[in-house]
Order: sequence, then C-alpha cells, then structure tokens
Amino acid sequence: MIQKIINRIKNIANRFNFSNNQILGTFIKKENVTLSNVEIKLGVKAKLTLLEGVKIHNYKIVIEEGELIIGENTILEQGNSSLIPSIYISSGKLEIGHHNVIKAEFCIRFEGHCTIGNYNCLNELTEVRCDERIDIGDFNLISYECMIYDTNTHCIYPPIQRRKITTQDFPAIGIEREKPMTKPIIIGNDCWIGKRAVVLKGCIIGNEAILSACSVVTKSVPAHHMAYGNPALIKSKVNS
Repeated sequence: MIQKIINRIKNIANRFNFSNNQILGTFIKKENVTLSNVEIKLGVKAKLTLLEGVKIHNYKIVIEEGELIIGENTILEQGNSSLIPSIYISSGKLEIGHHNVIKAEFCIRFEGHCTIGNYNCLNELTEVRCDERIDIGDFNLISYECMIYDTNTHCIYPPIQRRKITTQDFPAIGIEREKPMTKPIIIGNDCWIGKRAVVLKGCIIGNEAILSACSVVTKSVPAHHMAYGNPALIKSKVNS
C-alpha cells in the first residue's frame, strides 16, 4: 500500500515536471485542477491562480512580476502545433475567464493588462502582445496564426543608439528598456477572426464583427461589419 502511494506521488510529480519549475511567488491552485507537462516559473513578485476545473497540458508559464488568473473549466493546451505555447509576463496582468480553450501565445510587458472573457477559443500560433490594455469579450472564435498587438513591440532608435544597445546586449538582440508606442485594443462579443488576421494597436472591434483571413486591421470595425484586405477595408453590415 505504501509503495502504491509513493508510485502515485512520483507519477503526479512527473506529469507536473517539478524539476523544471521554479516557484518563488504565490501559487494558488483550486480543486480539480489538472496539470500535465507544464513548466511554471514564478518570480518573487508573481502570482498564479488556477480556479476550479482548469486543465493545462503542454504549456510554459513564466511570470517575472505580475499576475495570471485562469478561470473555472478553462483549458490551455498545445493543440496540433509542434511548438509548445507559452504565457510570458515580465510585468503586468492577464485575466482569463471561465470555459475558454486557449492554445495561443501571450506576452505581457510594461504593466500591460489583458482580459479575456468567457467561452472564447484562441487557436494555435496566435499571438497576443499586450504592453498597455487588451480586452477580449465573450464567445469569440479566433483562428490560427492571428496577431493581436496593442504595441509597436519595439522603439525606433537612431542607428547609432540601436547599434550601441545591440553590442551591449549581445547575444541578446532587440531587448526593450523603454515602453514602445501603444494604444488599447477592445474586441467585443461573438466575433469571428480568420486565420492570420492581424489586429493592431488602437482598434475597437464591435460585437459580431468578422475579420477575414489575412486581413490587417488598423482601424476600428463597427459591430456587425466585416473587415478584409491589407490594409483592411470595412464592408457593410453582416447578415445576422
């Protein structure tokens, strides 16, 4: 009996990859949470909260300073991609509501705040980059390889200054010490965002809008409208 208990503990530890984890901050895990092949690294000023019924499989979570909250019965999984997705928070907050399916990458920096509502799907290789504010509502379908960026991601420096930074940081390239230009993004409810669509900073996407595959959205899309092309054009109301 004792050996069975020991073996069970070993199996749980192997699934959770304890050897790869570094928990210095606060880790709150409610009942019926399932973690499988998950790497978690929390800094001293980091907080991770997994609410009841959360399931995470093949994911990497790194929080240097900030907070991640994952709501009830939300699933984070690798999906069909060969790449293991990650959530990286250098400083800021990511709040994911209940009953979501998340297969996307997240990067939160410069005290950015990203919220995701309930019953959303964010598919493989989609990237969410938040340096200020991104709000995604409920019941949205976000396809594969999409980009949702509220930030330019990099500052534009004169060549001399950029070269100096590059030589100082080498072999790390492109590290940002200053916050780039940002504007908040809002995505409403019941939207369809097609494969490889891009939503850039400052856009407000209204309820039930459709963003066509490969569209590059640089301005707001009213509710019930469609955006298509690069740069995206706005089409008349979508039939309900």
